[in-house]
Amino acid sequence: MLYTGSGVLCGVQFLSAFMRSIPAYCLLLAGLLAGNSAAAQAGAPTTGRLHYEFTHRVDQHKVKITMFDANGQKIKTDGPGSTVELPTSMSGTRSLLFSGQYAREEQVRGVQMAGGNINMVPGQGAKKPITPPPAPLTDTRYLDLAARTSTSVTTIAGIDYAVPAAPVPAPPADWRDLPQTRKIAGFTCHKATAPFEKETYTLWVTTELPFTYSPVPELTPARGVVLALSSDQQEFTATKLTAEAVPEAAVRPSPQARPTTEVELKMLRAKAQAEQRQRLLEQYATPAGR
Repeated sequence: MLYTGSGVLCGVQFLSAFMRSIPAYCLLLAGLLAGNSAAAQAGAPTTGRLHYEFTHRVDQHKVKITMFDANGQKIKTDGPGSTVELPTSMSGTRSLLFSGQYAREEQVRGVQMAGGNINMVPGQGAKKPITPPPAPLTDTRYLDLAARTSTSVTTIAGIDYAVPAAPVPAPPADWRDLPQTRKIAGFTCHKATAPFEKETYTLWVTTELPFTYSPVPELTPARGVVLALSSDQQEFTATKLTAEAVPEAAVRPSPQARPTTEVELKMLRAKAQAEQRQRLLEQYATPAGR
């Protein structure tokens, strides 16, 4: 408050002196924040596992169900007595295994479906229970955190096929860092928003870890680790970070991986999936007791 009379002059002089001190104060504050961030990074583990929980909502308009009978013919899913209701969401866990500048995303395990109901009217004749064969392929994403590149490796019938490394996408042009903060998995995060696939995502980013990463590659910040993100369609939240010894070889593609192109890999994937579907059809067509 500025007072009348001689007090006004004192108030103006005080305000003027305070305004002159702002640049120095801001530099001091910036230095303290940078020092705190550097200290946090210095104490953060350089090898370990970052755990996430995720939920993906199912867009009913983008999913198509195709079912086959024992002869390989398509089944009408809208037949009398049949019910096909897609699940409303999928949830599970994922983790990032890291060692120094390298990392690998762990395969999703134990995905759970919420909602949905598929009930097809059974055909004539008893069938033996179907035991799905092992997955014909698995996909793994490896990252060079320092170079900001990722390499996709697909394993088909025990053979690794590697697509050449590609740059991790730059942050969206409309990325906005905001002043709000919160703690997630023990780390201080600041809020950010960014557009992606016609949605606005809310993100929480920490700079207390010594690398840069996001579970959604297209929403990777210029610096920091996304510990939580959410939109109308999906959510990721980090639950904990465990420090553990991780050998570098475990988070880098195998030297024996066969280089391939996206076109060649698409053909290999289609063949493996067709072979698995054929094995399922043969198993379904075999009467129980044989």
